[in-house]
Amino acid sequence: MRRNLNIKQRKWRSFIFATIFGVTAATAVITVKPLESYAYTETAGVLNDGPVQMRKSPVNGEKITSLAAGTAVRVIDEADGSDGMKWYKVQISYNGMSSTGYIRSDFITLSSEDTSAGSTITDNSAQGAAGVVTNTNGNVYVRTGASTAYSPVTTVKRDQTVNVLGQTTTNGTVWYNVTFNKNGVDYAGWICGTYLAVTGQTSADGSQGDTTTVTDDEYVASLKAAGFPDSYCNSLLALHQKYPDWQFVPVQTGLDWNTVIANESVVGRNLVQSSSNDARKSTETGAYDWATNKWYGYDGAGWVSASSNYIAYCMDPRNYLNDTYIFQFETLEYAPYQNVTGVGNILSGSFMSGNYSDTDGASRSYADTFMEVGQNMSVSPYHLAARCKQEQGNKGTSPLISGNYSGYNGYYNYFNIGAYTTSSASATVNGLIYAKNNDWNSIYKSINGGAGIVGNNYVKKGQNTLYFQKFNVVNMNSIYSHQYMTNVQAAMSEGKTMSTAYADKSQGFIFRIPVYSNMPESAVTFSDSGNPNNWLSSLSVSGYGLTPSFQAAVTDYSVIVGTEVSSINVGASAVAPKAGVSGAGTYALNYGNNAINVTCVSQSGSAKTYTINVVRQQPAADNTQTPESGGTTVADGVSVSTSYKLGDTVITGITPGTGASSVLANISAGSGTVKVLKADGTENTGAVGTGNKIAVYANGTLVKQYDVVIYGDINGDGKISVVDLVMMQKQILGTSQLSGAYAAAADISRDGKVSVKDLVLLQKHIINAAQIEQ
Repeated sequence: MRRNLNIKQRKWRSFIFATIFGVTAATAVITVKPLESYAYTETAGVLNDGPVQMRKSPVNGEKITSLAAGTAVRVIDEADGSDGMKWYKVQISYNGMSSTGYIRSDFITLSSEDTSAGSTITDNSAQGAAGVVTNTNGNVYVRTGASTAYSPVTTVKRDQTVNVLGQTTTNGTVWYNVTFNKNGVDYAGWICGTYLAVTGQTSADGSQGDTTTVTDDEYVASLKAAGFPDSYCNSLLALHQKYPDWQFVPVQTGLDWNTVIANESVVGRNLVQSSSNDARKSTETGAYDWATNKWYGYDGAGWVSASSNYIAYCMDPRNYLNDTYIFQFETLEYAPYQNVTGVGNILSGSFMSGNYSDTDGASRSYADTFMEVGQNMSVSPYHLAARCKQEQGNKGTSPLISGNYSGYNGYYNYFNIGAYTTSSASATVNGLIYAKNNDWNSIYKSINGGAGIVGNNYVKKGQNTLYFQKFNVVNMNSIYSHQYMTNVQAAMSEGKTMSTAYADKSQGFIFRIPVYSNMPESAVTFSDSGNPNNWLSSLSVSGYGLTPSFQAAVTDYSVIVGTEVSSINVGASAVAPKAGVSGAGTYALNYGNNAINVTCVSQSGSAKTYTINVVRQQPAADNTQTPESGGTTVADGVSVSTSYKLGDTVITGITPGTGASSVLANISAGSGTVKVLKADGTENTGAVGTGNKIAVYANGTLVKQYDVVIYGDINGDGKISVVDLVMMQKQILGTSQLSGAYAAAADISRDGKVSVKDLVLLQKHIINAAQIEQ
């Protein structure tokens, strides 16, 4: 199928025509003309200020990129803007790609050079000299004119020898007009003087002057000078030694490494499959429940949030500087070395390896389709093919591309655009709604339309590598959020797929590799160490309650037993099936405190220790107290005295509404200390209520504990109200069951049971007919 040539293709053909027919060193002039004339005379220019925004249309058009002062541009048209200003339509090369847009005319200083008439050599002093390409990490462009605004003819690698026809200066930079032979083909064009060492006259026999050889140390020095940190250089040197034509471009993001990882670790932003090793999964709040060992699903139950450590591993470029995974950094614009064979290599073994019958009855090749679409959109067909393969898998069984999903027959979405789960629809339905709204009613339209979105929304916005599409650290307008895929492994996976496209990897690839500030000295490492959960699901002392009640996140507990208890049995179990528990079993008890440690060790090797301080009370001749006794001894040097009524484990006599500070002021413990604790074990500084604990400590160790009972305060809020009346009624009717201190508080008559008699006493208190005696 014949297609109209774009401007670049037309100028390239005319340039080859001029080169083959009659351009020699003797002419001293190379003229580059299109095959047809244009109404507007194209002119070279340079930005006289900056940064300047280049837009898709004049005045308020969408921003394409920001350009610095001194950037060379090629003015190809002009338009009057709604702001009353003239706007130039320009062509530029930036970030390794060519782009077209509009810049306001007052920001551009035009050259007197008329590029439609060709580039004239203005200095013949170098005519007849020989030159050698140097000062480059890999390849250097040879262009149709003496400026980066001109289209590339080809690339040359270091040590390439050339014949110099002449030179000119553009915006202060020297450019050489050269001819040379590469791989049996003759070329002519312009090369920036920065990369060319002019070594002398061409000998009569046609041989060149001295050539320059770059040593490994010099190459590493050039990498560092370009902006690569030391930790990148050894790997890049090894690749350079194996593939000398490869070019590595550092992309200085200007972003702090730890800040980047923190932002990319936001729960739900990067996902791994739920079947992945548990170490790859996030355990942050909202991603994981430690108490149940369950991960929350994102985009369906099959995907969960990735762990910060694994994200850092996936994002560190230094882990992928080898000849397989480096292709996640390959630029994604269309390049001449890309061909149908390479596309076929990517699709090999998948459902797209052959032809397809489309809805219009035509039989088409998937490889040809991706090649054609990529060329038309100036986007790598290899990238498009690899992306579809990544999205649809080798078998291609997704209903998004079946064409027969109920309600959406005849619609296809090969790139899974808009296919995500919402509360109102599945990923499949949302993806097919998108396809229907965009009239993707054929396979070709789906591939072409999806490719346009990938190209326009990502590649042409600077996210022009697989890495930058997955991790948006370059498109500052929507940093971290404008990311094509949530699969944290997508860039490395697609990069590996891309590498299979190239039977010959010696071609002049360009790799754009990100660099961050404050990176670790060496590449981030990661181990699939398994489940990190080291929590207990239960912890108990047989026959006794823990203070506070067991909670998996709490590690410190206490239990007080009587003097006659010589041993206890501790039970424990882990939340995660593959975690180990040690420390459970039977323990003999000494008098005083016995610290018992139970440790849970996760599959990944992390440990969490739970401690139970079991206090066996000291034997005493008299362990009761009356106000005249002078106190109850509870430990060596610790004797509790109070005007309240002390039993063995219960304290009564506290008036409803009494604050904790007042209660503590009425209790002394000699050299010990006393605290009021809530039922959950935390310290109480408010009103004291039924179920609170009076805890006595000797040298920081709990040695005695009393349950607070306030008769009539059945719900434990420290006051007597209708709420308590309701609770007592439920107890009497048998619809609920009180226990412990709460049951004791309901036995207002102290006859050992809760009955209507207690209900009457409580009612009288509430209506102020009689007060409950504490």
